[in-house]
Amino acid sequence: MLRLSRIRRKWDFDMVFIFIALCAWNAVAFPTHLHLATTAFMFPLPSSSANPIGWGVRRALATREVLEKENSIVGEDTESSCSQYDEAILKFLDAKSRESPSSLLEQFHVHGWRWHTKSLARDAGRLQKLALKTNLNSVGILKDASDFVVGFNMMGLQKVESSLFFPWMREKLTEGFRKRPELSKDFNNVLDELETDRLTVARLGESISNQVLLACDEKAPEAHRSNAIMDNANQAADLQNLVQRMISIEDTYLVPAIGATVPVREQKSFSNKVLRKLGILDSRLHIVGMFDAICEDSDGKEMKLFQQEIPGITRKIIPRWKRKLYEPKTYMME
Repeated sequence: MLRLSRIRRKWDFDMVFIFIALCAWNAVAFPTHLHLATTAFMFPLPSSSANPIGWGVRRALATREVLEKENSIVGEDTESSCSQYDEAILKFLDAKSRESPSSLLEQFHVHGWRWHTKSLARDAGRLQKLALKTNLNSVGILKDASDFVVGFNMMGLQKVESSLFFPWMREKLTEGFRKRPELSKDFNNVLDELETDRLTVARLGESISNQVLLACDEKAPEAHRSNAIMDNANQAADLQNLVQRMISIEDTYLVPAIGATVPVREQKSFSNKVLRKLGILDSRLHIVGMFDAICEDSDGKEMKLFQQEIPGITRKIIPRWKRKLYEPKTYMME
């Protein structure tokens, strides 16, 4: 009996840990810290160079030329091209909404993706504000902030989206509507547009990182370094605007569609699949960023969803995670 009691206690402890872990990705399961030089979206940086000034300036200028057209598009206050095909999707969602006793948002259960995207938009805005008050004497702090926003937060979201989330949504919202090819095509167009935006996000992140490297290069002319700081601020603003645009498209078309068509059990099973593949250690940092983003959101529905999806014991630990883990990496943006 004593041995059985010990086994039960161990089993209870393991189940509590697993429960917290699984819920954390409904709120947060994302990948471990990724360095820019080892990701698929970034070019490898040379460990040494005979001409570091020339390399840094050429790299910054080349990236700026690539982004000029994209940034002008991001900055414009124009309607999304989704307007070409939103009528059919919105009619479909309206019909589904009338059939359901609860909102389609309440039927969506992979909120960690949504909240992570919101936290990236928030961090991009904070990075811009930091860059605007950065000078050559404090540029090292800007690099630490850029490394966190791009190398940790953005790259964690990008890897989840590219390897798991977008392929899964494409399967459910295009292949799942084979009997309604016009609707399948419209969802496919929305996803194509978001995929294009994700590539632009990756390029903006790369440029932000390259600009801060140039700004930190003490061998480069001061004028070039100062311009790089300003470019960092401008591109962080572009990143925030683009991510917010993506959030609008996702919340309008994809989130309610998944809630309306994919069973709850399957949604939660997908969340657990992401968790098993990526682990949960860095989720402590991500969940703090998500929580702070939700706290700044004037919409009380997000906080209600957060309280429903995240177990109480995890919510109680958030202040400790923020103090011990999150603030040492993000203090400069507070």
